Amino acid sequence: MYNKFSLIFLFLTLSCNSNVEFIQYNSVNGIWHKDSIQNFNFELDSRPNLLYNSFINLRINEKYPFNNIFLIVSLSDSLNTLSIDTLEYKLADKYGNFTGNKQINIVENSLLHKENISLDKHKRYFVSIEHVMRIINKADGLENLNGIVDVGYKLEKVK
Repeated sequence: MYNKFSLIFLFLTLSCNSNVEFIQYNSVNGIWHKDSIQNFNFELDSRPNLLYNSFINLRINEKYPFNNIFLIVSLSDSLNTLSIDTLEYKLADKYGNFTGNKQINIVENSLLHKENISLDKHKRYFVSIEHVMRIINKADGLENLNGIVDVGYKLEKVK
């Protein structure tokens, strides 16, 4: 009986997210090394001429020591680099409370990367995400970023 309710709940949850074209997570097990670039690739099967919003999804735990994060995000297809962005996202409010969806000891943030982008059908796309966090007054980047559990990438059709 429990399994039937679980399947119904899962079906309803997934059917509500029908605008999600691609979503994938890479686990970094609580420590994201500066040289561990997170890579994602996808191919679109939907109708042509659709617009998309892309998101970087981060799952963090209470060991994350900062209120923000700096990322370099690259989007390319098989022939061209479409964009390379250095982005800063706030992950906590002014009181130090993490923002995002909280589930016990994990907070999930869905951070807007690109808005209303046009991507071609049946073309392969590649995304790379790396953190570029630094400690104040230190020239070198932070080698191990604690508190990051998973790094994800999501692409949604614009409604």
